Amino acid sequence: MSPQSHISDYSRYFGLRQKVCMVNMSAERDSEIYESLSGVVVSSNMDSLELMVVYGGCGTHDDEVGKATYKLTTEALGSGIQVLADLTGITGGNILQLRMHGSLEMFQRRSVPRVELSVRIFQRCGNFPLSSFKKEWKRIMAHMGSNGLPPGLVLQETAVSLSAGGIGLTFAAEGRPTPLSMFFVAPNEGLPICALAETVWEDRQPEVLRCGFRFIQILKSDQERINRLVAESLRKNGGSHLDYKRDWVLVDKMVADVRKPG
Repeated sequence: MSPQSHISDYSRYFGLRQKVCMVNMSAERDSEIYESLSGVVVSSNMDSLELMVVYGGCGTHDDEVGKATYKLTTEALGSGIQVLADLTGITGGNILQLRMHGSLEMFQRRSVPRVELSVRIFQRCGNFPLSSFKKEWKRIMAHMGSNGLPPGLVLQETAVSLSAGGIGLTFAAEGRPTPLSMFFVAPNEGLPICALAETVWEDRQPEVLRCGFRFIQILKSDQERINRLVAESLRKNGGSHLDYKRDWVLVDKMVADVRKPG
């Protein structure tokens, strides 16, 4: 990774409609949870940025103004970049105003190792704001910690592409996922993984719809469970596993073409 010090004008790295991943780096965050969201650039100045979060919902981040710090990651000038930014305001309910500071770092973009395999999953969709999904995620995590899987939740064996950063699967042609989903994934014995995810790409084919989802709220220990499963699957099929876990946030582009075992 190459730090670019003495940056006074960040605007050249952020163009209109550019997609940016925001990773929560706030001091008061729960460090055991990977928490992020995505936005699209609607305005960029020397050290300030406005990002539109399409699934935010009115009031979702109001209590974070003046407190939250995010690591912004995106692609610019043929490389990946990251820089810290403080949340300074919100307009219209879903336009986040950020002030960037510190060094801007550049890195080579790569895809996190992923495999195609069959695992038991359950996907819960709905056109609800992020705040509702987060509240439900916390409730379910608390329930599973003391009472196990919520009643009535049936996981089905499904062919997926899986990585520590997200999941891809196929729907019927007439199907269409909502912008946000909650996934339950059982990579092995023990309680399933519960993660919030955003839809990041769709590939509509004649008879099916292929979709990719990026995990935006998940326990870091559950990311590690997935990473171990991917490594084991690759080894069994004669492949090699490159461990990018320190850079999951940085390198996972969630591209539509998946890496198959072998």
